[in-house]
Amino acid sequence: MNPGEFKRPSRRFNEPPVKLACLSCRALRIRCDGQAECANCIAKGRSCCYVPSRRGGPRNCLARRNRGTVAGGGATDLPSTEEINPLAGSPTPMEPEARSNTGADEWVSQLSGLCGPGAGLRNVEMPLAEIDSIFDSIFTPLSKDPSDSQTSSGTNRIRIYDSNEDLLDAYYIFIHPYFPILPPLERLPVTTSSISEKAPSFEPSNPLGRAIAAILVLIPHPNEKEPSRPAYVKIRRDFAHCFAKSALDAVEMDYERLQFCKNPQDHHAEGVEAFRREPFHPKLPVSLEGVVALALLSVYEYAQQGHLERMLHRASQALALALSMSLHEALDEDVFAEARRRTWWMTYIVICQALAVNHMVCRYHSKPGVHKELTFIATNVRLGWKLLVEAQQTLLESATFTRDLDQAIKSGSDASWVLSRMAQLDSQMASLLLLCRHAPSVSEMVPPSDSPDFIASKAMRACAEIRLHTARIKIHRLCAFQDITAISKRAEDLETTPLDPIDGSLEPGNSPIYIQDPPIPSHAHNLSFPFSSDESSKICLHAAFNVVVLLDNLPYPNPTNEICETSAFLSLGLETELPRAMPTLVCCAMQAGYALLMLCVKARALQHTGRVGSGQLATSLTGFRDELYQSLQLVIKCLGNYSIAYEALHGVRDEISQAIEREFRS
Repeated sequence: MNPGEFKRPSRRFNEPPVKLACLSCRALRIRCDGQAECANCIAKGRSCCYVPSRRGGPRNCLARRNRGTVAGGGATDLPSTEEINPLAGSPTPMEPEARSNTGADEWVSQLSGLCGPGAGLRNVEMPLAEIDSIFDSIFTPLSKDPSDSQTSSGTNRIRIYDSNEDLLDAYYIFIHPYFPILPPLERLPVTTSSISEKAPSFEPSNPLGRAIAAILVLIPHPNEKEPSRPAYVKIRRDFAHCFAKSALDAVEMDYERLQFCKNPQDHHAEGVEAFRREPFHPKLPVSLEGVVALALLSVYEYAQQGHLERMLHRASQALALALSMSLHEALDEDVFAEARRRTWWMTYIVICQALAVNHMVCRYHSKPGVHKELTFIATNVRLGWKLLVEAQQTLLESATFTRDLDQAIKSGSDASWVLSRMAQLDSQMASLLLLCRHAPSVSEMVPPSDSPDFIASKAMRACAEIRLHTARIKIHRLCAFQDITAISKRAEDLETTPLDPIDGSLEPGNSPIYIQDPPIPSHAHNLSFPFSSDESSKICLHAAFNVVVLLDNLPYPNPTNEICETSAFLSLGLETELPRAMPTLVCCAMQAGYALLMLCVKARALQHTGRVGSGQLATSLTGFRDELYQSLQLVIKCLGNYSIAYEALHGVRDEISQAIEREFRS
């Protein structure tokens, strides 16, 4: 047999593959010159950043693994793949040779990656050996000269607080409006004037205080003029790592003690005695502080560390502790009742969020009796909480639907269930959206307009609606865009200049996490949906528009306690923009961005195929793309605000902004 018969198809570039490329060029799939500040980043005004390759080392091909398995005879008892990696069932990046040969297929496939688990997240790691030494250097005794502290240079001021009370006040300003897991205080939180201006001497002794400190230290100091400086980003990252690890250590110590309690069911009675410390919050039992800390750290692992597995693990730990304390069955009305309810519902929302982001089904349903516990959401819940919990549960159901649909398409199995299940889910979402719009006003449920719960309740209502619109996008996206590849191919055939070819030499291991879906198989077009492609496209359009407007109208932190009836930027007058500190809606922004970009591709393809004719219709289509572009800018604005504090979200912001730049490149 001639060796030439097995030649690989030639790559579509004339120059040799580049050996070095910055993160921005890798994400955009363009050639990088490999300089310290590459020409592309200089031209676009972006920061140019390189990271070591995660590739290399001995190649472990599938055939070699299979031979080793056969030779071993299966004697070694290893845990299942899902036990090792909860994301084992998720889509994996495709090799360049396996992708479609057309620019249209490549572009549509890249856009599909915006819906994948952790699309764009950057993994921010720190060796554990460095954390202890950093933590010891942070909290210097008062007798020492604080020359190495944040005040020595005057350039790296960070948010370090002098007491638990100051931390709690900062929680109500920066975290509570978006993540109201603690009951409101009977007083208003003081302003952020309590930020320490000297060497840090106060170390939170409880897990909740440390978890809150890990999040707050990521928010730039109000007097910092350049919060994106690499040195300033690094010092905030180091402090946050140390606080997060110490919070986990404190949780482990706390619940080792809890195991020795004689009556662990009586939490409000045994809390202080078992842990022998003052409560962090006057209305939160000490025994629940670890559950709240783990819920907060789940968000931290996702947004700052970019680690989906640890995000899910922290959420699972929080849920396991909550179930062990029977929080889902707590009906006692005492001073701690509100704290128990909030801890349970926010923990439930966190685990649903982690499962939805990871494209996983709830494995707890397989355990006897737990399914009933996890769905116990309808009684003794205020209307605002009920809508938020049901919206999050619906979003998880939509993620399960898309996962099952993807598996049915890839395996070619029977998908007759799609017709009824999709119709049922859409009807459920429409009913919940109607409840959101006709529910009593927030002022009727939370009368004091200056209460921390007033802003939080308004945000909860908006978050519920955002999640419901996102869920509609998830269940409609395949039906809406199943014909987009064919339309794009026809448009590409008519174009004299093809879309920018993807440089196949770029290693996906060095770019931000970018999960790509394969092109839609041909037999997927034979599926029966209860909606036409045009109907689903219109639903995705309206849902995406609603998501971006609601995201843009979410309140900003209000450190001055000024009452503002509008959703305008509340931190005007400060030198830096304040981030919304709990980025639980990143996946919603990405889903909206994906839908808007796919509609842009569809509109552009229709322009080139001539289906809209000329004159007024063509002008309307151009105006439509302009409207889509403006909405996409709101997506970037939202993600940019989140990324002020969280490093892993820089990649998410860059991923969507570079996709927009490519789609609208003239």
